[in-house]
Amino acid sequence: MSGTEDALLLGYMTQKSALAIGMTALLCAAAVESTFAQTTIERLDPGNDPTVVATTADITSGKVVQSPEGWRIGTVEDVVSPRPQGHAAYILIATNSGTTAIPDWAIMHLLRDAHLVIDRSMLESAPRVDSDQVRAGSNDAAWEQRADQYWGKYR
Repeated sequence: MSGTEDALLLGYMTQKSALAIGMTALLCAAAVESTFAQTTIERLDPGNDPTVVATTADITSGKVVQSPEGWRIGTVEDVVSPRPQGHAAYILIATNSGTTAIPDWAIMHLLRDAHLVIDRSMLESAPRVDSDQVRAGSNDAAWEQRADQYWGKYR
């Protein structure tokens, strides 16, 4: 090929590459636009969705506890009202390995995007409690001390 033919071929290839890059950019922009166009804002309904916990007041029996990856790792078994003498309320979480009690002051730190989210290993390592003993308001405060100490990092 002559120098002129090389220059013409290079010019043609440059135009074709620029056209391909432009088309790719347009397709990407269209894909992003259609993604955003399909996004809707849904009203959270904690009463009908067992995974939605918009505020600590929405924590009731049956609510789902999720891992940060979105896996179901437990369920709220009960919310135990505070006893006299300034004790905290406790949320009893049932898991495959037993029940744990989380003080109400720690729960607010575990709400993420209207979901109750706890790291699986943290929940599995939490001290276990006898839920009947907790509900009965036993004077044995050892379980409270263990729970408060374990979840104390969220105080």
